[in-house]
Amino acid sequence: MAGSFKRALGRFRANTVGTAMNFFRAGRSVYVLACGLIILALGIVVLISTISSRDASAASGAWNTFVAMAGSNQWVSGSFLVASAAIMLSINYLPRLEGEA
Repeated sequence: MAGSFKRALGRFRANTVGTAMNFFRAGRSVYVLACGLIILALGIVVLISTISSRDASAASGAWNTFVAMAGSNQWVSGSFLVASAAIMLSINYLPRLEGEA
């Protein structure tokens, strides 16, 4: 029982590593992926920080807090960061429309 689990785990690891290596050997750059993920993480941090902004803290109720958050400059900056990360990652890592499958 333990031997078959170890074999299955070994096959899963080999398959995962092989798939990742094929992905990066196909012409996709690791630094573009890292940069996109960092921008996405920064955007999420900025969006989370809008919860503790002055306007959101002053509002009462969930809907009023959301409206106050969405009207702040932090929300605009965070949404631009998240959108730019999504665009960068989708352009570089989704299959090309003209033949790459």
